[in-house]
Amino acid sequence: MKKTKLAAGLLAFVMACIPMINNAVSASAVNLHDEAFMTDEERTIKEYCDIIINLTNNERCAVGLSELATFPLLNEVSCLRASELVQRFDHVRPDGTTCFTALKDADIFYRGGGENIAAGRPEPSSAMSQWMNSSKHKANILTPNRTHLGIGYYHQEGTTFEFYWSMFLIKSESGSGPMVFEGQYIPERTYGDADGDHDINSADSRFILRYAASRAVGVNFIPPTGFLEAADINKDGNVDAWDAAVIMEYSAAKGAGTAGELSDYIWQ
Repeated sequence: MKKTKLAAGLLAFVMACIPMINNAVSASAVNLHDEAFMTDEERTIKEYCDIIINLTNNERCAVGLSELATFPLLNEVSCLRASELVQRFDHVRPDGTTCFTALKDADIFYRGGGENIAAGRPEPSSAMSQWMNSSKHKANILTPNRTHLGIGYYHQEGTTFEFYWSMFLIKSESGSGPMVFEGQYIPERTYGDADGDHDINSADSRFILRYAASRAVGVNFIPPTGFLEAADINKDGNVDAWDAAVIMEYSAAKGAGTAGELSDYIWQ
């Protein structure tokens, strides 16, 4: 029964449109603007948002597409949409309007966009895998002319799927190029966390090897922001199989409970 629910918990929707701008309204009770005033739950939501944004940019950069920036209000609107999925798992909102009215109500200007939704997956990486394993959702993620990305997460026990995710991918441009929104950013990557999922493990090694192999055969793999600094483990100015091997050794030691610092595993 659970497997059937998870298979059903996935929908993608794309709309190209130029909406009218409404008066700004409160997008959601979630506050992702000021980290100093966030609750623990809101910090978790922001972390989950940042992880999926990094994973999305990984996939886009790997095929030569531009990265997408995010901003707090877009994530808040996405969180609102995720909470609405409890009532109606659809791209139509509980009030009968399309998902894009959430963007209009928040005064977010866009010229086109798509929404991916998913449910039943508790971890950001598993939600992202669910989308990437669906041709329609993957196509949304890899649409070339997008400029901004918002991620929403909502958890409510006792509901059909319990965990709910929303992803807005929008094109927001003025006459001079992509718009810049208040608080706009691309999430950081720390040393060793090459794929940006906030953990140092074999996934980082695989992403480094994917980058190195693509570059070796002339594929246009654009390094995501912060990737080269995070992935150059031995600080030799190259990101290659040596860096991947160090992370694999560290990851194995961490799994066995014997890991120290990542720098301890750099071969002399």
